[in-house]
Amino acid sequence: MSTDALKLESSLTSSSAPSSPEAKSAWPRSLLFIIPVIAATALVLTRASGTAPTVLKEGSLTILALLAYLGATAAYVMWMLGRESLLLRLGIGVMAFGYVMNLAAWGVRWIEYVEFEKTKPAMQAIWHTLPLMEKISHTYPLNNLYDIGLAFTSFAVLSSLVITTRDKYRFIGAVTMPLAALTLTLVAFLGSEVTTLQPILRSYWRPIHVSIAAISYGVCLVSFGIAVLYLLKDGVRIESMALCVAVFGLATYATIGDYKVLTTGTYGLGVRWMGSGLNLAGGGSLRATLPGVGMLMQLGWLVYAAAGIALTVYFFRRDELARQWGNRLVVAALIVQALVFGAIFYQMKSLMDIKGAISPNQYQAFGAWLAKRSDIDLATLAPQQLEAEGGRWLNQNASGLEISFNSNPVELSAILALIACTAFVALFAWRGQRMLEKLPSLDALDDLTYKTVSVAFPLLLMMLVTGAVWANESWGTYWSWDPKETWALVTWLAYAGYLHTRIVHGWKGRTSAYFAVLGFIFVLFTYLGVSFLLPGLHSYAGVD
Repeated sequence: MSTDALKLESSLTSSSAPSSPEAKSAWPRSLLFIIPVIAATALVLTRASGTAPTVLKEGSLTILALLAYLGATAAYVMWMLGRESLLLRLGIGVMAFGYVMNLAAWGVRWIEYVEFEKTKPAMQAIWHTLPLMEKISHTYPLNNLYDIGLAFTSFAVLSSLVITTRDKYRFIGAVTMPLAALTLTLVAFLGSEVTTLQPILRSYWRPIHVSIAAISYGVCLVSFGIAVLYLLKDGVRIESMALCVAVFGLATYATIGDYKVLTTGTYGLGVRWMGSGLNLAGGGSLRATLPGVGMLMQLGWLVYAAAGIALTVYFFRRDELARQWGNRLVVAALIVQALVFGAIFYQMKSLMDIKGAISPNQYQAFGAWLAKRSDIDLATLAPQQLEAEGGRWLNQNASGLEISFNSNPVELSAILALIACTAFVALFAWRGQRMLEKLPSLDALDDLTYKTVSVAFPLLLMMLVTGAVWANESWGTYWSWDPKETWALVTWLAYAGYLHTRIVHGWKGRTSAYFAVLGFIFVLFTYLGVSFLLPGLHSYAGVD
């Protein structure tokens, strides 16, 4: 891990003259990321010794990291809005503290995996006889999306700390801290259960492959943030981004909840029983309706529609009043999104009669799903029988039903991303010009984007190669066009396009920045969307 950090620092500092003041102080500044790594390691070793205080639990450390990232975000934003350099130093310090907690949480997660494996009856007698590499392949904490999210967030922050060692790039936390906080928030709702891989997937290639994936995703996150800042600095109007956010909001509320928000005014979370998801025949999950949430989402859709109309009028007519109303409606949309998220959280915690919140219209499809799981021929059952069986099963198992955010992680991530994007647009519409003054020149931002992509590109290639070797060892084939494999290749090709057009055709600036943004969108879809939306061999990533 520290080797990759040093490579990144070398790449970022390669253009500096050896005699410059920055080059002379390179080693002391390296302590900015070396000391946090040492501190996190010390915390993990303390936890491993068995003498750790209660706070040294993975969940507690993750929450501390999230709070630190939020605090660092606030410090950076206040620094960009003001002139106080103390706020910048505070933001950097809090970012470093958050990284210590984040990395320590992932390390403690490894200890929890070891403890989990050692308690298995089949392992108790033979654990001490297993070779070291086999123990690592059993317990390396990258089994599911929660583990990978912890890891790639920590690598993104580590990259930020490395970049911060250069004076002109000390702003970097202003964009990576909110992204890290958003990622950890999503991770916290994915479910932190310790999971076991299928035996066929246990290989020493797994730690290598998934570690490289986490590192590359972290660097891609950083390049994405820099590219967005470049676009704003280059004159892309915040109203253009606001219009994109409005379209994103319209699409989100039109599709989530199995398309029922706009059609019926209702929204429900997926129902789980004893930790497992319950589905419907023909696709979709069994849902419990959350009172009032659907109506708030409809209101949000209307506000985004109004904002989109106002901003469209502004772009076609250059009507200043339309621009002002568009920005005001974006702020109104942010308020509505906060109410939506709060209502979901409140109803999720307060809803006691989950079975009563399940619409009887779902009973037949649920009964058909139960019949399929029991290998019963659906042709032998009438619709009324399927409906009765679905209702009977829910009545008998009502006490074990539960709903949670991790029932619908893709929808949750869309709502969180919508809130974050709306807040970003509202903030820059309010004080964007003042904040952009704190950024370095366009050439510096473009150069930094290029350097981070240059680090991410070979890592993504190594991820593909090691994944193919692992697949051959597990499944007997190097490549099977599984959705995860395919989208990982598409992601790599996007970054290859960035480098090819820049090196061969001399493309720079705005066009290259769009490539970097597109590449990270593919990263997100590969990481989260493929695992939950497309069937394939990668169900081990935490999908029921």
